[in-house]
Amino acid sequence: MNITLLRQIWSLIETTNASELLEIGEQELVQRLLNRLDAQKPLADKERVSLNDYLHSKIGLIKDTAEARLVSA
Repeated sequence: MNITLLRQIWSLIETTNASELLEIGEQELVQRLLNRLDAQKPLADKERVSLNDYLHSKIGLIKDTAEARLVSA
């Protein structure tokens, strides 16, 4: 996975409604993010698998970031 792809996924996370990130389950959240990123830039199978694993490993950070955005709003 390259740095450009990581920047794109984190940009997508930052622009996704914080409430949405907090309200849905882990699997659905990962799938929504992957689908949205795929709509912006079609993902190769290998990229999709890598991003799937990466996002699952970062769920806590994603939710903490979303919660912080809600608190500071």
